[in-house]
Amino acid sequence: MAEERQKPHKHPGKESRPGRIDVDQLAAVLDSVNGMFCAYDLDGQIVYVNQKFRHLVGYSDGVLKGMHISDLAIDRHKKRIRERMKARLATGEESSWEMPVRAEDGSEFIVIARTSPIHQQNQIVGELLLIEDITERKQAEAELRESQRRLADTIESLPDATMVIDRQGRIMYWNRAMVELTGFPAIDMVGRGNYEHALPFYGIRRPILIDMIIDPQVNIEQHYMYIHKEGNVLFTETKTIPFKGRARILWGRAAPLFDTKGEIVGAIESVRDITDRKEAEEDLKRSHERLEAIFSGTVSALAVTTEKRDQYTAGHQHRVATLACEIAREMGLTEKVIDDIKIAGTLHDIGKLYVPLDILSQSSRLTDIEQLFVKTHPAAGYYIVKNIPFEGPIAEIILEHHERMDGSGYPRGLKGDEILLEARILSVADVVEAMSSHRPYRPALGVDKALEEIERNAGRLYDRDAVEACVKVIKENRFEFHPGL
Repeated sequence: MAEERQKPHKHPGKESRPGRIDVDQLAAVLDSVNGMFCAYDLDGQIVYVNQKFRHLVGYSDGVLKGMHISDLAIDRHKKRIRERMKARLATGEESSWEMPVRAEDGSEFIVIARTSPIHQQNQIVGELLLIEDITERKQAEAELRESQRRLADTIESLPDATMVIDRQGRIMYWNRAMVELTGFPAIDMVGRGNYEHALPFYGIRRPILIDMIIDPQVNIEQHYMYIHKEGNVLFTETKTIPFKGRARILWGRAAPLFDTKGEIVGAIESVRDITDRKEAEEDLKRSHERLEAIFSGTVSALAVTTEKRDQYTAGHQHRVATLACEIAREMGLTEKVIDDIKIAGTLHDIGKLYVPLDILSQSSRLTDIEQLFVKTHPAAGYYIVKNIPFEGPIAEIILEHHERMDGSGYPRGLKGDEILLEARILSVADVVEAMSSHRPYRPALGVDKALEEIERNAGRLYDRDAVEACVKVIKENRFEFHPGL
């Protein structure tokens, strides 16, 4: 470039050409105008540049005025610029194009060049060149294209089936995984609008999850198993029509795409085929329900076995379990704890299988030895059920249901919080049901007497919270004593 600058391009016969550019007149007009201007004569010799132009290219005024206009271009463009200049000057046409320019320091930048013929005395005497530096814009466009390429590569390589739409609902991306899932080629989908993206999944054109990102007013929740929102991201599960030979259950996630101003310009949705997982979950659920039914039947059978030995306590375990569960609900305990109380309550006297029947059915007062026999039933019940793989502490609840808050209970004389809360609740229900019902050695004492007993000894023998809950449950008629149960 330096060598070309020292030997600017000359055309023979320059002096013989009529008409010369009035540089002073040109400068008077352009020096005060905003823009970068340059003027050259019919031979392409630069005769005028304004300050902004000089600042852009870095050459001094003297050097520029010794250069041909093509000397500002990079080498591969010089010939084309000379040819086009000659053609324009012959016709007097205006022109506009993009070209790379090299500054004095060797740096390159892109400009838009706009030329207009200069007339004097009805003759074309040269051209006026106005340039606009668009280097930053071109770099931004290149970066945008690269960003879009990386985005396309990323979307294409995502393991989940993914699509992108613009604000008008046109499909912008339809990745390889989406093709594999639906069987619809990307070439048939990209660029399509009018809800084309719904056809592979539902067989009709209608808004789907991704469209709710573009238009939140779209109401399509009835078509989905659920729609969950976290911030501006939507999640769902949906059932599709059969495609590729099978109806599907899909998990979906849709989110907005933003421009640099923070405005939504499109949306992206990824879907995942969870059909196999859902079917496995359903199979597991059915299996669990069958096991629950078997387990429940086994517990009931054990309870019936206990009560068949003692006609006077038939239904007692069931009633105690029911009342204990109501007490636990009133206390705000979880369903898991309530389930444990129900099982333990249903089996809490199973240890009486080891107590002689004549003692259980005896109508007279028990002797001390006979009472010792009866007091073995919590421990006996514990050993009967301890190896059954219950999820909760069922065996321990059975073992402790005759313990008392002051340590006067049996079999271990536990106190206060040493006793499981479930066992404390069960003991209150057991006392109330037992006092309210008929026994071989006495008639029923009634509910009022039973409530009087637990209220009088609340905090001493019985858990105070359990007592308060029990009294409330019975007074609000949320439990009734039906001896036939």
